[in-house]
Amino acid sequence: MTTVPYTFGNEESPIPLSQLDANFAVTPQFANTAGNVVNNVQANINTVGTLTALSVTGNVNSGNLRTTGQLTTTGNITTGNLFTGGIISALGTVTGGTVSSAGNITGNNIIGTIVGSNVTASGRVSAVGNIVTQSQISATGNITTAANFIGNFLGNITGNIVGAPGSNTQVAYNLNGNLDAVGGLTYDKDSNVLTILGQVNTQTLQLIGVGTGPTAPNATSNNQLATTAFVQNQINQNATNVAITGGNIVVTSLTAAGGDITANSFNTTNWTVREYSGNLFFQYLGANKAKLDSNGNFTTTGNVTAFGTL
Repeated sequence: MTTVPYTFGNEESPIPLSQLDANFAVTPQFANTAGNVVNNVQANINTVGTLTALSVTGNVNSGNLRTTGQLTTTGNITTGNLFTGGIISALGTVTGGTVSSAGNITGNNIIGTIVGSNVTASGRVSAVGNIVTQSQISATGNITTAANFIGNFLGNITGNIVGAPGSNTQVAYNLNGNLDAVGGLTYDKDSNVLTILGQVNTQTLQLIGVGTGPTAPNATSNNQLATTAFVQNQINQNATNVAITGGNIVVTSLTAAGGDITANSFNTTNWTVREYSGNLFFQYLGANKAKLDSNGNFTTTGNVTAFGTL
């Protein structure tokens, strides 16, 4: 009997030529061990041990995919949940329920609940769940979220902020780390008007240009700032009738045109002219020196020179 030697695993044995029929070349449905699998279409690969390496040049479609090493593909990765302790790198789209990596996640489009060290995508990053990172999320395009953005934001915000605090024209401010707004602080872009209801506390306030304000009614006496119009109105109202009670008026020169000056006495440096019981007294350093009564009589303590020189 003619035989053909063969080697299977660690066993060696001849095969009778009578057994080399058509069934010998049929691909078995199950194999305990195999070398390289070269055919394009294969059945499922199930293992009770550890699959140490898997290289795929096409797309990966699976349920849950878990590996402690790296996952690299030139195509797409579509799976239920994807967990790896290494790096996830795909030139195509990474799609999963939860995409989690202890290393970097790199792909064209990355879709799912994403947890990774650094997430880099040349396309879009879309998540129906959370995107969790201990570092920064950096994008040259837009970051769009249908829910809330929670955390620190570094960069510029353009476009509409849906759910901004307060009503239209209210200015947002920091309240214990949260944005807030109130009706007492508003800004109208069309009229370029900033409205503040309350106090403005400042150590130095310098207005550039002409500062305007409401003109208070005459006789207003409170802490309201007076405009130049209010001051002019007060002067015009009181210029013909000024009453001063108590105290002294000290002037270097006095000119009265078309009006009267009324007072009980006038003081200079040493002289006082005072009216008392209808008489006009002239005092020098508090002592009476002359008197002019209501009849026109003039009395003096000194001499009267009729034709002297003044």
